[in-house]
Amino acid sequence: MPYDRWHKSRPKAGESACREHGKVPTADHGVGKRWQARWRNREGVQQTELFRTEAEARRHETKMRSGVDDGSYINPRAGEVRVGELALTWLKGHEHKNPRTYRRHKERILLHVVPTAVGKMRVKDVNASSLLDWLHDRRRLLESSTLRLVFDNLRAVFDLAVDDSLIHKNPCLAKSVQDAKPKRGGGGRAELTLTWEDTEKIRAELPDRYKALVDCGRGLGLRQGEIFGLSPEDIDWAHPDGAMVHVQRQVVHDGSFLVYALPKGGDDEDPKDRWVELTDDVAIPLREHMQKYPPVEVTRPWGSKGGDPVTVRLIFYTREKTAIQSNWFNSYRWKPALASAGLIKPLESDAKGRRWEKSRDVMMHALRHLYASMMISGGVDVYTLADRLGHADPAFTLRKYVHRVVGAGSKVRIAVRSAYTRAA
Repeated sequence: MPYDRWHKSRPKAGESACREHGKVPTADHGVGKRWQARWRNREGVQQTELFRTEAEARRHETKMRSGVDDGSYINPRAGEVRVGELALTWLKGHEHKNPRTYRRHKERILLHVVPTAVGKMRVKDVNASSLLDWLHDRRRLLESSTLRLVFDNLRAVFDLAVDDSLIHKNPCLAKSVQDAKPKRGGGGRAELTLTWEDTEKIRAELPDRYKALVDCGRGLGLRQGEIFGLSPEDIDWAHPDGAMVHVQRQVVHDGSFLVYALPKGGDDEDPKDRWVELTDDVAIPLREHMQKYPPVEVTRPWGSKGGDPVTVRLIFYTREKTAIQSNWFNSYRWKPALASAGLIKPLESDAKGRRWEKSRDVMMHALRHLYASMMISGGVDVYTLADRLGHADPAFTLRKYVHRVVGAGSKVRIAVRSAYTRAA
């Protein structure tokens, strides 16, 4: 029952009534909104909100009490916090994790969320239209791949808002926003980005000390940093199931500094290490490589540039016997090999700097895609493949690679035709 703030519910004898309503007035008579809705939240604490009419207050009371009863209750004042403030709270929750990842999160939040119009809005006021405006604004500043990462961070901030019962649902998940957000993989290209024949050409064009990198990518499915961090101590030649590679570190950047780190997504609780089968087809060129270029000890910090120094015998390293820096390798070794193999245009002689043709789809990561596609074509189940690739979610593996299988369409036709033949 809404409470009338303007009139006493238990007036004393002899008190005069007001002319307008015929009731004994309170000290608040005529000040502010008359009707006060009252209800208790899930913790049993009384909550209130003022309304102009009794009907409005009654409807609100009913809505709030129903929400408490069915578990959908949201404090009407909870969403008052600004998106930027909540983003900083979300950021604090990631401070103790991978320091390199945290710095990237922080940069995106501070540059592309906090100072923007959405960042200054109250959480409860953000809707699909707000986010569409934000996407339009950010597209003028960011490449699609970067904007997708920023959007993922913003979506996580609104996930926190839902978890804290500040809002009922995440506005980033609205269909109109999902349709407008940057898509992965350049719009979902269905073809293989590198064929086996392409990788043979690249291997032939790479300097001799880097040729076996190709075998580790297409034959083990390792990420670039994992290949750069590979050590002979990671290979178990006497494993009962045959030779295996223990993927347990990578070489990555902390700013401009090279460090050792756990595989992608790994932390102290779950290092994300994994074992991958080492076939003779990969083992032979790898042994030959180590005979020509014996592994060397390289010391780098662990986790971040301020981390404890760790010494690892690396299989792949530079002429100067240092860990391989990915930006240097991509620009001065991989892309020249791509150009020599006819997969991208060569550098223009009169161009300023080293501005290569865009080649994201044929960089070293494409070797990993080729490995995954070959595994699926060879009948390896998605759960096993996800484990070998280091994916936490097999569904992600399936979504990412099922469209890359060469000849999958013909297999579908054969399967349907066989079913009809059996039924005839």
